[in-house]
Amino acid sequence: MRVLVFNAGSSSLKHRVIEFASHREPPGAVLASGIVERIGESGGPPDHASAARAVLSKTSGFEAVAHRVVHGGERFAEPLLLDEATLRELEALDEIAPLHNAPALAVVRECRRALPGGPQVAVFDTAFHRGMPERASAYAIPPDLAARHGIRRFGFHGIAYRSMMERYAAARGRPEAEFRLVALHLGNGASICAIDRGRSVDTSMGFTPLEGLVMGTRSGDLDPALVPYLARREGVSAEDVVRLLNERSGLAGVSGVSRDAREVERAADSGEARARLALDLFAYRARKFVGSYLAVLGGADAVLFGGGIGEHSPSIRAAIVDGLEELGLRLDPARNRALRGGEGRISAEGSKVEIRVVTADEESIIARDAVALLTEKS
Repeated sequence: MRVLVFNAGSSSLKHRVIEFASHREPPGAVLASGIVERIGESGGPPDHASAARAVLSKTSGFEAVAHRVVHGGERFAEPLLLDEATLRELEALDEIAPLHNAPALAVVRECRRALPGGPQVAVFDTAFHRGMPERASAYAIPPDLAARHGIRRFGFHGIAYRSMMERYAAARGRPEAEFRLVALHLGNGASICAIDRGRSVDTSMGFTPLEGLVMGTRSGDLDPALVPYLARREGVSAEDVVRLLNERSGLAGVSGVSRDAREVERAADSGEARARLALDLFAYRARKFVGSYLAVLGGADAVLFGGGIGEHSPSIRAAIVDGLEELGLRLDPARNRALRGGEGRISAEGSKVEIRVVTADEESIIARDAVALLTEKS
């Protein structure tokens, strides 16, 4: 089966056509791939629907379309065959994943328009975390209030974490169920996950993708009392403050330079103090989570770095693990400096905890899930 995979980011759209003999076999040939960037920005397509339309106009030979959808809410965890009713339910979740669900669902609707009747499958980022223990998934608010409004810590980047876990286990030649892993997915969106023998047991993002680490434009953790405080002081609504925390904070907001870590690093190297502070906040927050998740797991076999920053920034990786030697992490500076893309071990010989860069292959996971679902339905 040939599957066209769409992976929508907040300002990008990746696509790949992958051939599978079956979902039990490794992916076969990649027949087409590409990425549309700067969506909604100067020089880019105006929206995700336009980007999808351009991809569909030059892509053919596939039998199904599969989509990464960030938030499945309480109801949706397993891969889902999309129809109009499920689309409407997913669109209702836009409020709690404003930067992500809407772009993905705009792509879905464009595919439904261009390919009427063709099967389309949603695979959810939140699914990997659905089995987290209640002590990690619950907030300390009255349970009846949480139940009434569907409030829990959902977690995100689950497809990427599945791929990182699988690729690490394959590299070690042992089953996933034998490892305790701390995995960092660092990009414009950033999070960290504690994985205990194949299962997510905690993760930094929560009810929405705003919680947790410092990100490209998102603040990550802060005192929730700041929302009404800033609303009063700035004379704006709470929704306006949340928009600021999602879209004008993080690396971009602190540095005043860019959400792109590469540009922030260049500015910091040239002596810009705000850019240096942004990078220090980014690394410090991540380092705190690494230490806490080592405690959650009772130790780990490996710390994994993935995502655009995790794969390509030796200086940020080094800043995150700096000072964690007493917890078993010893970086090899030369290996770390040499690895600016691809995969490999960057820990020193004798490091109690392996440190490794792993490239997540979300598209293959999404396509495999879609093939499994459609095979069962046929």
